[in-house]
Amino acid sequence: MDLFTVELTVANHCGVLNRITGVYAKGKHNIESLTVQKSHDPALSVMRISSRGDAAVQCQMLRQLHKLLDVKTVVLLNNSML
Repeated sequence: MDLFTVELTVANHCGVLNRITGVYAKGKHNIESLTVQKSHDPALSVMRISSRGDAAVQCQMLRQLHKLLDVKTVVLLNNSML
């Protein structure tokens, strides 16, 4: 299983982290690391979530995260971007 990192721009309000981690829990995927920081817009935050999975798992996670209303952007980062 390959380590992959997803960068999300999300709405900065209560409950967003719970909904995002719920996507990982439902798919039975472990989060290896999670960081959250402020963005230039106070209404948004930037999250980086690292997990393990093959290409199919990566695509599935991207699709499911993109469906969440509080998620504004979803980007799969490769190792050279980190």
